[in-house]
Order: sequence, then C-alpha cells, then structure tokens
Amino acid sequence: MADLKSQSIYRALRERILANDIEPGARLVMRDIGALYAASDIPVREALRMLERDGLVETVPYAGARVTTLTAQEVEETYVIRSHLESIATGLAAERITDDELAELDGLMTELDDAVAAQDGPTFSDLNQQFHRTIVGCCGNDTLRELTMDLWQRHSGFQRVFRKVPRRLATSQEEHRGIMVALHRHDTDEAARLALLHKQSVRDDVSTLVPDEES
Repeated sequence: MADLKSQSIYRALRERILANDIEPGARLVMRDIGALYAASDIPVREALRMLERDGLVETVPYAGARVTTLTAQEVEETYVIRSHLESIATGLAAERITDDELAELDGLMTELDDAVAAQDGPTFSDLNQQFHRTIVGCCGNDTLRELTMDLWQRHSGFQRVFRKVPRRLATSQEEHRGIMVALHRHDTDEAARLALLHKQSVRDDVSTLVPDEES
C-alpha cells in the first residue's frame, strides 16, 4: 500500500513540477505534502526520492527538499553528451532497424502528430520519450542504450520545454520526420547527422528556460 501511495504522490508532484504549477526553487515540505495527499511520512519520503532520481528535486542540507532550478552549465554539459550519444545510437539503429520496428515508430509519429495538433505538451512529451527510446533500443549496443537512458532519467526536468515553449512541439516533430526518412532508407550517416542537429535544436529551446543570472 505504501508503494502504491508513493507512486501516486510521485506522479502527481512530477506532473505539477513539469507543468510549472510548482515553480523551480520551491520548497517541498513533507508535512504539507502528506496533508495534501493524506499520506504518512514514509510514502512522501519515497516519492521525493524518486523525484530526486529524476533530477526534478534536490535535497539541500538543513533546508530539506526543493524543486531543482535549471542552470546554463547543466543544460550545456548534458546536451553535449546526449546529442552525441543519441546521434551514435540513431546511426546504429538505421543500420539494424527492422520493418516491425519502423512500423512501431510510424505509429508513434501519427500519435505525435495528433498531440501537436491538439497542442498537448504532456502527451507529446511522453510520446517523444517513447519515440527516442524505441530508436535507441534498436541500436544493438546495450552500454550505449543504458548510458543514454540514464541521462534521460536523471534530467527529466528538460521535458518542461514541451509545456513552456509551445512551438517546440511542431519543431521537434518536423525534425522527427527527417530522422524517420533516414531510418526508412537505412542511411546511417544521415540519421546520425539529423539526430545530432535535433538534440542541439532542443538544447537551444531548453536554454530559454534557464533563469537569467543576477549581475
């Protein structure tokens, strides 16, 4: 029961953080969260641990948990790694991908189109993850897949871009189309190149969410 409760609290807080209903830097007081969700300290503490694992919450000594704030350094350093890892993975996937896997991606593209038309950022964000996870899963390199997925998990806060930058949905989907053409053609070089450009484009929009530093 405690596990189900912690999962429920985790999902609720995660969506509120990604939607900026709880703003970056806001304190997360266990007592207040427990009262809000009618829960004891144990499931609340576990939910906060899961959010910390996702990079959405940080624990500050003597201050408790708070929502993480994106920094320019974090965005730049993470996307330097992510862009090249996903570029390599997408290139390898283009060489190995099967007709069934391409059909799965084509189905996801249709769902992504629907999310763009509805300007549904949360749904697009979830489908976008599934789209890229599917491609990376086709790369045939377990170490590369695990490294890439670990970065996705630890920097979930970047998904705020699909809520806060509405034009990002259509831009990402157009970039996905180019990647899909290269995958269907099994063009490894073009798939890798377009994946790299895609991640760099996302990085630029995520960078707009970084608060201005005070002089």
